[in-house]
Amino acid sequence: MKLKMEGYCEEIINFLPDATFVIDLDGKVIAWNRAMEDVTGVLANEILGKGDYAYAIPFYGERKPMLVNLILLSDEEVEKRYNHFIREGDTLIVDTFLPLSGREGRFVWAKASPLYDLNGTITGSIETIRDITDRRKMEERIARSKAELDIAAEIQRSFLPDTIPSIRGFDVAATSVMAKEVGGDFFDVIPMELVPLHQGSYGILIADVSGKGIPAALFMALSRIVVRVNATWHHEPAKAIASANTIIAQDSKSGMFVTLFYGILSEEDRTLTYVNAGHNPPMVYRAGSDTFEELTMTGLAIGVLEDEIYGQRTIPIEPGDIIVLYTDGVTESLSSSQEMFGEERLKSIIWENRSLTATGIQKKIFDEVQNFSKSEPQFDDITLHDQGYTLIFLSLCTLKI
Repeated sequence: MKLKMEGYCEEIINFLPDATFVIDLDGKVIAWNRAMEDVTGVLANEILGKGDYAYAIPFYGERKPMLVNLILLSDEEVEKRYNHFIREGDTLIVDTFLPLSGREGRFVWAKASPLYDLNGTITGSIETIRDITDRRKMEERIARSKAELDIAAEIQRSFLPDTIPSIRGFDVAATSVMAKEVGGDFFDVIPMELVPLHQGSYGILIADVSGKGIPAALFMALSRIVVRVNATWHHEPAKAIASANTIIAQDSKSGMFVTLFYGILSEEDRTLTYVNAGHNPPMVYRAGSDTFEELTMTGLAIGVLEDEIYGQRTIPIEPGDIIVLYTDGVTESLSSSQEMFGEERLKSIIWENRSLTATGIQKKIFDEVQNFSKSEPQFDDITLHDQGYTLIFLSLCTLKI
């Protein structure tokens, strides 16, 4: 950049919003604007006419070259003072930290260029300094938050099953899909060999913790452990969930809670005995009647009331029947026109693909939800849009004889 000045345009420099100063070829300060006074605490009449790097003292506490002195040097010479810089023509640009002698240091963006007279002769140089401390602090907070989210996501992944056990007579598929954030959805398939009266049975669990981010991920980990321990101790789902609820409600000081569906699937009887603690009702496609039914609530979400009593129900599963367990992120996914995906679309996908394997049906549901909402930031779990970030999470368990 070439800046041509007559009389150094002191008044123009004085009104620039960024802190700016000018030195002549002898290194003496010939302009020091109001913004520079604010940054350094040094008034113009105290610094004008001074040389020998006097202008560096307010920044570094000592006399030393600044960016304004380096513009005509080679890149190798500039690198001795700044690790990272940009050269645009005869202009140097850096992001750096200025200690600001006697004051709190600041991160700044600085730009220095030579000054030319009307004949193109260099008459001095100018440096502009912009405070970017708040931006840097925000970037650091974002970086720390990302690191914390990565840890929370790893915690969440570690608590999900690596593999789904083979259940005799059933075709089972389950998945969790996480994207930019972590939430509180989780699922589990629990072998019940050690539970009295339930050899050859499996606990099927899907749940959704209220809230998002790190607190939800940690509360999810706690809830998953508590429910799993109680599921392998009690042979009745209602007792297992009531016991888990008491523990979680006592520890839920933040007001968080968990909607949950837990059932025991019997290989021998072809039945599912379940508790629905405030969760989205799973859908059951009945092949014999070509109809759907829903597994409705049998109690409140766990963690809400310490002494909640849970009911349980048992349903038969006939050849060709399909049970789909899902979290609200599926049905609450939004289209570009702000329409929800909804339960009816989910039923249609299940019905249209009822001849596929469990994995095939699961993939169809996921693909349809993604296509439905591909142009719209998501709203909750498979879908949450909040303050500029997007969370996508899918927990789905499909059982099919």
